[in-house]
Amino acid sequence: MGTFKIGELAAAAGVGRDTIRYYERSGLLPAPDRTAAGYRLYGDADLDRLNFIRSAQELGFTLEQSRQLLTLQASDTATAAA
Repeated sequence: MGTFKIGELAAAAGVGRDTIRYYERSGLLPAPDRTAAGYRLYGDADLDRLNFIRSAQELGFTLEQSRQLLTLQASDTATAAA
């Protein structure tokens, strides 16, 4: 599993650091673990999630729709109709 600091994650996903912080505040990204010095640490799942959000935006989905899709994806009880 990769471990990224915010700048590394931003570069890998092709987004800005402020975008990542905004996604955290809005609940699109879970709050990351932090080092003793307070640096945010992200993993491969966070990179996958950012790539999903970017792809959804390129297809015309809003951030709220992306949030709903991510919720459905994480659900154990969601149906295909949902």
